[in-house]
Amino acid sequence: MAALQAKAGNRAVTTAIQRATVTSPGPETTDEVRASSSRTPEAAASSASGQAQGEQQQDDAARRKQVAEDEAKDLKKQAGTAALTRADAEAQMWRKTGVAAAARKEATAAEGEAARSRDKTDAAERQRAEAEGRERDWAEQVEEAEKARSAAATAVSDRTGDETAAGTREAEAREGLADAEAEVQRCTEEADTAAKELAAVEAEVERRRKKAEAAAKELADAEAEVERCTKESDDAVEAHRQAEASLEALASAEDEAQQQAKQAAEAAHAAVETWATAVTTAKEQVVALQRKAEKRQGKVEAEEERQREAQAAVEERDDAVRSAVTGVEEAQSVLQDREREFAAATRAREDAEATLTTREGTKAAAEQQVSRAAADRERQENAKAAAQQEVARFEATASAHRRVEKDAREAAGAAARVRQQAGQDEAAAREGATEATKRAGEAAGQTEQTAEPEKPGRLKRFSKAFGFTNLKKMGDPGDTVILRGTAPSGAAARAAASDAHRAPAFGTPSQQVFESSHNFGITALGLGNDSRGLVSALKTPKDTQGSAAHQADKDKKGKSAGVLTNATMLAGDGMKVGGGAATKSGIVEGVTAAGEGVGVTTGLFSVGIGAREGRAIHLTSQKRDALKKHALKDVEAVRTRTLQVVLDRLGAVNAELVDKAAAESGSEAGPTAEQIESLDRSRAEVASLRTELREHLASAQQYAIHKQDNKIIKRAVSLGGNVVRTAGGILVVITLAGTLATPAAPAVGATGAAVLGSLAAYKGGKGGYKRAESVRHPDKWRRTTMAQGDTEFTEAGEEQKGSGWRAALEAVKVTKSIEQGERQLRAQEIYALAAGPAVPVGRNVPEDIRAEARGLLLDLKCDPARRNENAKEWNDSLNDPEQQEDWEKYIAKQLAS
Repeated sequence: MAALQAKAGNRAVTTAIQRATVTSPGPETTDEVRASSSRTPEAAASSASGQAQGEQQQDDAARRKQVAEDEAKDLKKQAGTAALTRADAEAQMWRKTGVAAAARKEATAAEGEAARSRDKTDAAERQRAEAEGRERDWAEQVEEAEKARSAAATAVSDRTGDETAAGTREAEAREGLADAEAEVQRCTEEADTAAKELAAVEAEVERRRKKAEAAAKELADAEAEVERCTKESDDAVEAHRQAEASLEALASAEDEAQQQAKQAAEAAHAAVETWATAVTTAKEQVVALQRKAEKRQGKVEAEEERQREAQAAVEERDDAVRSAVTGVEEAQSVLQDREREFAAATRAREDAEATLTTREGTKAAAEQQVSRAAADRERQENAKAAAQQEVARFEATASAHRRVEKDAREAAGAAARVRQQAGQDEAAAREGATEATKRAGEAAGQTEQTAEPEKPGRLKRFSKAFGFTNLKKMGDPGDTVILRGTAPSGAAARAAASDAHRAPAFGTPSQQVFESSHNFGITALGLGNDSRGLVSALKTPKDTQGSAAHQADKDKKGKSAGVLTNATMLAGDGMKVGGGAATKSGIVEGVTAAGEGVGVTTGLFSVGIGAREGRAIHLTSQKRDALKKHALKDVEAVRTRTLQVVLDRLGAVNAELVDKAAAESGSEAGPTAEQIESLDRSRAEVASLRTELREHLASAQQYAIHKQDNKIIKRAVSLGGNVVRTAGGILVVITLAGTLATPAAPAVGATGAAVLGSLAAYKGGKGGYKRAESVRHPDKWRRTTMAQGDTEFTEAGEEQKGSGWRAALEAVKVTKSIEQGERQLRAQEIYALAAGPAVPVGRNVPEDIRAEARGLLLDLKCDPARRNENAKEWNDSLNDPEQQEDWEKYIAKQLAS
């Protein structure tokens, strides 16, 4: 658009020059013209002829210029059309080579499957023949197994008869053994009975013997008693004799002694009689016991005789038992022989049955093998048929893919040739346009020889340096310091001094008047700038297109709101000035009225600014959500190499791919393996470079999202500060009305000022840091793509750092904007990826990636509707090399936070 406006300006200058040449007397002064009128007619005629000739030359030059400009315009349009054709052909070639590669891969795979299926067919035929041979072999084995089974069945029958006979003999042997065992049992029982009788007799003998021994002991005891009694009797007789002797000796003694001796003799006599009786009794008892002992001894002897008889009977029974046991042993021996015979017969039968089972199993196994071999033969026949069908299907598939490959190769070759021709046409058109532009420039030089170049005067340079916009930027830092620092603190100082009934040391009326006057002047400049911007936007023609149309639409909304806000702020600043003057003059009513007016205007413009901030937050959130929704998630958001280097390499590889595709399609025999491998390598490198471009685009998307997040945060802080400032304005009105008697209004106002002051300080500090960085590190955000008018790109060399004092000086230049920062670099890269193929920087961008980049432009609100364009005009503007700078600045504005 800027280039079109420049062209229109050049044409307007040319027309004005032509008109000036025709209507004005020339560069001479009026006196010179009058003097020339007094010349001779010949001189006058000669002068008129020369003037007419000069005018004719200028008209010819103007016509040549116009023709050259029209020719350049047409050639540029042709170059743009050829570039679009080239890009479309290149995209078609890329798609068709991809289709050909995929079809080639599918065809190769199908041919491989067909070969494998043919191998399967051969293998199935071999296995079918083997299965048929196995089937015959196993059928013969079945016949042999049947013969063996019949012989085994006969052997089983014979062995079963032998087993039956052996079983009969075994049963007879068992009966004989049973009888022998019964005889043993009978003899054993009789022996047990005899043994029991013997035991009973032995017990009776023992009992009788014990009784006899007891009687003998009693007899011995009786004899001992007789002996004792006899001794005692003898002792008594001796005692009696002695007592009588003693009595006789004491015959002459006293009566008492005689009496005692007599008593002793009587007692001894009595004892003699007693022991004599005892001896007699004891002897009688001995006699009785002797008879008893003799009797018992006889019984013992009788029982001993019975014992000997019982012992003989026991011995006889033991002999019978031994004889019976011998018979049992003989019967057991016979039984064991019969059992061995039966076991042998059973084993023979079982062996015969096992042989029969084996033969039957062998026959069944052989029959199963026959069935299995038949099934295997049938399965192999089916596998062979299926493999033959697969061969036919895969061959048909491979043939179809080969046809697709051939068609795709031909289409790719055709597209490659179209691309080559379009590239040649584009180059020729651009060369012709350059020559036409050069001719137009030469013709313009001829027409402008009579017009002196206008040099800007001092007044214009002064106006440019100290215009409203720059004056506003110069005054903004002081305005911010006053509004966010000295004014709130002065109000707090005045409130504190009023409470203490003393004059304030800070925030005096004179200071207030000075600060308010400065605020008034800066606000007036802002109002003037917004008014001029609004008028300019309103004067913008409705048919204006491009970024100017979008900016005009934004200015109509933003500048009108700015006019209203600045007008309200200007009124408030005027009231501040009036209030300060009233304070200095001692007019209390004026001070109160001014304070109320300031509170009302502060609340009004704060509400207005807050509403604008809230709307901005809402719109920015929508913009951020759209960016996040369409962000590329299948690649990393990284910038590994310089974008232009990637684009140039992609262009070179694409050119190689075009040549290879064209050469490949021209071969009747089809591509060789080396050609296919070379083409695949080129496609792989193109795919890698395309991924790199998408990574650059993803990085730009993430940067755009980051900028929108920052914008939302700053707008939210501003909204909060204005809400607080609105509350402060309301409190001022309430306080001055006498309803509120606390210093809440200055405190709330100071809080709002602190919030907004912090935001302003952050913005100012960040801007100063960026300006300093642009001097300190000038290559940090250097362009990574070709600028408008460039045909080649040179990578940055070693970074040259700027001096620190120059960076510090640059940081305080508030009127100077950064020409090349990160935002500008990102905008340039986004434009490089979205630009049309006619633009040198976007020449090598693939169509699908260009479409994704243009989707990012739509998310950034660079859409056709906001630029007052339709889709075709929007695409044409992106394909116009002369609009590159305009687009890059436009995208940078849309990225701003």
